[in-house]
Amino acid sequence: MSPTPLNSVQLYLQNQLDGLAIPGMSTPLQAYITPPTVEDLDSPKAYVWGSRLRIQRQTMPRGAGFKHLAWLMDIYLVYETNPDSPTVDTEFPLIVDAVFNKLWTTQTPLFITDPVTGVVSQLLNVGENFEFEYPPERTPATLRMLYYTARIGMELYEAVQA
Repeated sequence: MSPTPLNSVQLYLQNQLDGLAIPGMSTPLQAYITPPTVEDLDSPKAYVWGSRLRIQRQTMPRGAGFKHLAWLMDIYLVYETNPDSPTVDTEFPLIVDAVFNKLWTTQTPLFITDPVTGVVSQLLNVGENFEFEYPPERTPATLRMLYYTARIGMELYEAVQA
């Protein structure tokens, strides 16, 4: 069976983040791969997307070998809150920090199995290198709420026998 690394890696990250407790908040992070068509921003949200990939094949002699997959995974965070909240300045940074901490503390190496194909791969590196973009919040005029967004780009290395 051919490897399906995108499916397994996105599902792994989504499962790691879904339900993540955020300090000072009563509602946990909800993580998705494909965002719902219409959704209420009643809790912090994360969307996991396998954006870019470099593949290296390692084999000698020619035949079944290993592929080294260097992913740059994007995690998009969104959050909406009341501008009158006494904790408004700390809410979104605490969400970001909780996501970073979860990914920084992932034990590697670890094996993951694609739930559809059964293909097993090994994650060699999760949460070692990051990019972070954090544009200023916006206030939609019709909602009178603060809308925060951020993008975490993280490297993840995976090995697949193929």
